[in-house]
Amino acid sequence: MQQLSKSPGGSGSNFCVGYIAERNGQKAFVKALDFVDALAASDPVAELTKLTSLATFEREAMELCEANKLSRLIRLISHEYVNLDPTNNPMNRVYCLIMEIGAGDLRKQLSHLGVFSCSAVFSILADVALGMSQLHRHGVSHQDVKPSNVISMTDMAVPKDSVFKVGDLGRVVRKDRSGPYDAMAWPGDGQYAPPERWYGHVPSQWTDAREASDAYMLGSLVFFLFTATPLQAIVANRLPPLMHPGTWAGGYNEPLILVLRSLQLNIISDDLVPKVPASLKDSLAAIVKELIEPDPAKRGDKRARAQTGKPVGLERFVPRFRQLATQAGILERVKATP
Repeated sequence: MQQLSKSPGGSGSNFCVGYIAERNGQKAFVKALDFVDALAASDPVAELTKLTSLATFEREAMELCEANKLSRLIRLISHEYVNLDPTNNPMNRVYCLIMEIGAGDLRKQLSHLGVFSCSAVFSILADVALGMSQLHRHGVSHQDVKPSNVISMTDMAVPKDSVFKVGDLGRVVRKDRSGPYDAMAWPGDGQYAPPERWYGHVPSQWTDAREASDAYMLGSLVFFLFTATPLQAIVANRLPPLMHPGTWAGGYNEPLILVLRSLQLNIISDDLVPKVPASLKDSLAAIVKELIEPDPAKRGDKRARAQTGKPVGLERFVPRFRQLATQAGILERVKATP
């Protein structure tokens, strides 16, 4: 069993460790929860209760995905207790969530390949949008969509038939039941939070608070894949000083939203659009504008937002990204033809 090191800036529980394990010739990713370390906390009973609750909540979310055959979510293989102590000391048992393993997350694949083709980027985005929409259809919001949580199931050096899945359901929020992260200002990695959360604004409606957050993080992933920088970092660096979180005293109001919208449109034009072929620019810009709309009540597919209940409509972005992937692939093949 090979222990994984925590990546710089990685998030997660202090009592969780990731491993690559092999059994009967099959490799798997193992998320181990160390109850022994929890016993060393200042309040071990409270820490154990919290840890048990977190483990159960994540396992049940993954079981929901398995039961409903959600094809773009990392699959839970099993959950069990494992004791790696040769003396079999029961105090050294750890609780493990055993999941399918891919070839690596997007950061690992980028470091391996250096750059993704335009068609590969759009295929990745289509798969992530599909995974998010599958969760939303079952009342689950991921809340931690970022490059390290998007897994390539095959080596991208051989791009044919690559499939990408969304992993790490450890920070999800569910519509049908209470969970450990419901009351948190932001359950996921703060570096990838949507702008309304920077200013402490949490919308009252599920779609605006949860699905719209996932949509913004998907939009940010577009920027990461094309520019190697998440959108949130770009916006934060270009905000007027008086409007920085912690300085701005006006709340998440219309003047601030107008500034954010204008700034993001400029970022799309200056940073993103030049990265794609001219024939794809307008379609990509239209998609991204909807995903990163700074007003969470308007974020998402416009047609979906006009419906009763106003879902964010991530499923509608899947064919749009697929079409861009096809168009980009044709352009790449034409360019490669002698």
